[in-house]
Amino acid sequence: MKTGSKICVAVAAGIACRLAPCAAALSPAAPINHNMVLQRDRPVAVWGKANPGATVSVRFGGLVAEATAGADGAWRVSLPPMSAEGKGRTLEIDAGASGRVAFTNVVVGEVWLCSGQSNMSMPLWDKPYIGKNGNRETNGYLDAALVDEPEVRGMMVPRQWSPEPKDIPRLEWKPFAPGRQRAFSALAFHYALTLHRALKVPVGVIQSAWGGTRIEPWISADGFADEPQVAHLAEKPVNTVAPVPDNDSKKPRRDTRHQQPRAIYNAMIHPLAPYTVRGALWYQGESNCADAGIYAGFLRALHSGWSKAFECPDMPFYLVQIAPYGGYVQAGADDTRFCEIWEAEAEFARTQKNCGMAVIVDVGEIDNIHPGDKRTVAMRLAALALNRTYGRKDVPCDSPVLKSWKIEGDTFHLEFAGCTAWVMHGGEQPPFEIAAADGNFVPAQAKFGKDGAVAVRADGVAEPKELRYMWSWRRLGRLKNEVGLPLGPFRIGRDAGR
Repeated sequence: MKTGSKICVAVAAGIACRLAPCAAALSPAAPINHNMVLQRDRPVAVWGKANPGATVSVRFGGLVAEATAGADGAWRVSLPPMSAEGKGRTLEIDAGASGRVAFTNVVVGEVWLCSGQSNMSMPLWDKPYIGKNGNRETNGYLDAALVDEPEVRGMMVPRQWSPEPKDIPRLEWKPFAPGRQRAFSALAFHYALTLHRALKVPVGVIQSAWGGTRIEPWISADGFADEPQVAHLAEKPVNTVAPVPDNDSKKPRRDTRHQQPRAIYNAMIHPLAPYTVRGALWYQGESNCADAGIYAGFLRALHSGWSKAFECPDMPFYLVQIAPYGGYVQAGADDTRFCEIWEAEAEFARTQKNCGMAVIVDVGEIDNIHPGDKRTVAMRLAALALNRTYGRKDVPCDSPVLKSWKIEGDTFHLEFAGCTAWVMHGGEQPPFEIAAADGNFVPAQAKFGKDGAVAVRADGVAEPKELRYMWSWRRLGRLKNEVGLPLGPFRIGRDAGR
């Protein structure tokens, strides 16, 4: 329940207040805690529960905001927009007979939600073990051991699901200090540090991710309702019945109830909203890699629902185009249906307002679904945010994108946006392929001209009809523009992109 709030600005200096521990009746929302980062330059939501009818006063940095708890005890205030401040201050909540509490070392800066499946939740340095494709950042142990950035903080949401939206216990914000972040998302860690060093303000990152999850459980009912292609999932009941053992096995069936539409949103995103954030990062898709025909619709529903929940219209939203991985398909087999997920991700990023995509076809590991280089991925996401969200136009962020093409004789002539010259890492030929009318693709040769132009032909194909680049999950793409951002997978010609 959202209650009206009365905002006033007051000078709090000289007011002495010894606050008692938070009484049971006063319960601030899960993200409200010591060491938190408040979003700068936007009204800041603070909310929770108290006795019905209680007057709740929130004080921070000389500002005071008041609200009255509703019949259900819900209250909410909105602090006026504030400038960045790295010096920790105290946020006080006074609800009279309901209780009082003070949260210390609170700073103001930039806040981002970081979500997805295992490549988002992959820690800096998990405990040593063999198997599971590593599942740790390449230099994570040293990164975690050496970091000492008290103005950068992280918060981790525990893995859980619910049939209905629910509140959860208070979450802990942890400043980045030596040895403290080993279990934290490697990608969120590097993203936060990159933004902090570029913007020179405090940065908070909220990790809400779960390995192996599909996208549907992360989407809200509002999000589904906004996307006609998947609107029927807005009200589909979440089944709570646990699986039973097979008749011929003593082992229980795998419990996949958390994979149902809305089930994870209800317990891992809903409790965070409407905490004021700047935007969101998304790294997921492996678990939906056979759902390319509907995945762009799912992404639109996710973005729309989160924008509403966090009251951030057209929320800045940057996703990772998933990396190549050979484990989904045998060598030599047709992996077109997996490649189409790349198209769906690119379509969403190209057509959705305030959205962008980091291409990482060069940092994948064919035998590892959890590539260890999360620093590069984070820096590319940070480049998107710095350029598009923070106005740093001096920071390049866009991978090359095909803008026009034509066929002359036996040659495709390609023109690209976002590239004036090409560079290669490695000696392997760029994986272009061409097909004639028979649809059989063969390796092609590329010649690079001025201003990023590329001419592509294949021996023995006199009348080419189709061209594709990096159309395989068992290849890496090392062709990059002049600033080192890679060309992503694409295809053109007959039936391309259907």
